[in-house]
Amino acid sequence: MKLVLFLALKQLWARKLLNAIAIGGVALGVLVLIGLNGIMEGFQQKFKGEILKVSPHVTVFATELASTETILERFTGGATAEHVLHQQPSDRTLRIRRPRDLIRALAEIPGVEVACGTLDGQAIVSVGAKDRGVSMRGVVPAEQDRCTPMSGYVKKGSWNDLAVTGDGVVLGVGVADDMGAHVGDRVRIVAPGGRPLSLEVVGIFDAGIPPIDNSRVYVNLTTAQTVLRRPNVVGILDVRLDDPMQAADLAARIESITGYDSESWQESNANFLSLFDMQNAIIGFVITAIMVVGGFGILAIQIMIVLEKTRDIAILRSVGLRRRDILGVFLSQGAVIAIVGAALGDVLGWRLIKFLGNLDVPSQGLVKSDKFLVYEDPRFYVIGVVFALTLGLLASLLPAWRGSRVEPVDVLRGQIG
Repeated sequence: MKLVLFLALKQLWARKLLNAIAIGGVALGVLVLIGLNGIMEGFQQKFKGEILKVSPHVTVFATELASTETILERFTGGATAEHVLHQQPSDRTLRIRRPRDLIRALAEIPGVEVACGTLDGQAIVSVGAKDRGVSMRGVVPAEQDRCTPMSGYVKKGSWNDLAVTGDGVVLGVGVADDMGAHVGDRVRIVAPGGRPLSLEVVGIFDAGIPPIDNSRVYVNLTTAQTVLRRPNVVGILDVRLDDPMQAADLAARIESITGYDSESWQESNANFLSLFDMQNAIIGFVITAIMVVGGFGILAIQIMIVLEKTRDIAILRSVGLRRRDILGVFLSQGAVIAIVGAALGDVLGWRLIKFLGNLDVPSQGLVKSDKFLVYEDPRFYVIGVVFALTLGLLASLLPAWRGSRVEPVDVLRGQIG
């Protein structure tokens, strides 16, 4: 084994420039792998992290699961030949029946941390002569803070003041900035067709998610019921889980237990998550293509060495080296090129991630950030080495096999003749 490794390193050193180019190709592929994955994961992890902080893991709506049974089938107690062309929708107010009992029952389900009731609706906030449409969420402040810890996002005022101020409201920072509202100001809020109420701004929150910060306001549950003219109604249950990744399974279980339509956070954000999956697939294709190009570089150099060293291989065979020893020489060369290139790529990728992470790049897209969003995952460095080593060995396999098939007698005859 020492002789095989000595011969491999000797031949690599004899062609330093060509092998340095091959190492550079592998390093570039690993650098791209670490850099692109770090950038994509940085945004995705930020988005998922912020969404899971301010949004429930499972949302239970007041919509009861639809029945496939028609009105006539319910009336006659069985199948009927009649056909209802149009079934009028019910005009009753959608509500969660016995919400307090249901909240306690949900809290007993394994995996559920806490549940709370809310009432959502569209409203118009007015300050002076300026109006703005908002998404109003009526909550019980102490309970809501356990489901979605909003108190940590209140930058001005206090979330707890909402509990002790019956006519209080907490505005998103985008709403407050647009309206010119400050803590202590009075604002008017009204739902379509309703009677306006005057509320005091007790807090301004900044969740770091512009779609929420620019449109949402929080009020007491009783205030929302008054504004929306839905007294004693709870329209949505927010559920927080011990493990957010189990949301889809628990949503299905909650649906079967309660009979209400339940939606996991993955379903609520399916459009963004599917976009992330598509981006990851594209990035994976680009990285694979670059790494394969680096593998072809190793292949070309190894083939050239085999062609140039045919006589040397014959001499080595004639002095006792076996086919597997020759095979080991060329596979070792590919492995060395791949490992050195991967190590160099890991170092460069680490420096790139650190450099990008320190860049001041304010963003106001789906999430807010003052820095360039990157995510450093040690797995990327390991994947880079494994990927490079695999390609290096595969690229060296054909030249190694061809070199091991050299017959000393045929080569020496050709040299003498």
